Amino acid sequence: YILGSIDAKVDETRLGITAAENKVDDNLRNARAVLYGCVAAVAVGLTVLSIVLVLRIIEPIVMLEREMAAVALMRLEEVNVHKPLSALEEVRLMQMSFLQMIRNLVEYRNYMPASVL
Repeated sequence: YILGSIDAKVDETRLGITAAENKVDDNLRNARAVLYGCVAAVAVGLTVLSIVLVLRIIEPIVMLEREMAAVALMRLEEVNVHKPLSALEEVRLMQMSFLQMIRNLVEYRNYMPASVL
């Protein structure tokens, strides 16, 4: 009788351990899925943020390039000298130098012969 009850308790303990292991495995799978989802969401968010930042940085540089092309052809009127300057210091310094160059070209253009223009 005692051996039978010990065997029953051993079997019951084994079932309990197996159930606990299965529960731990399920919790691990769920936690891993949540972790992968969070990592994917952060990666997508950072990618979108970097694209937005790159576009904000490139926009004034592209505009400056277009205006330089117009100035190269002496079409100074096509340059918007009243637009706001960039928030980035390096780009803002380039824009300020470019605007000063345009002001000087407008002034010097009055003294140039028409054949040069």
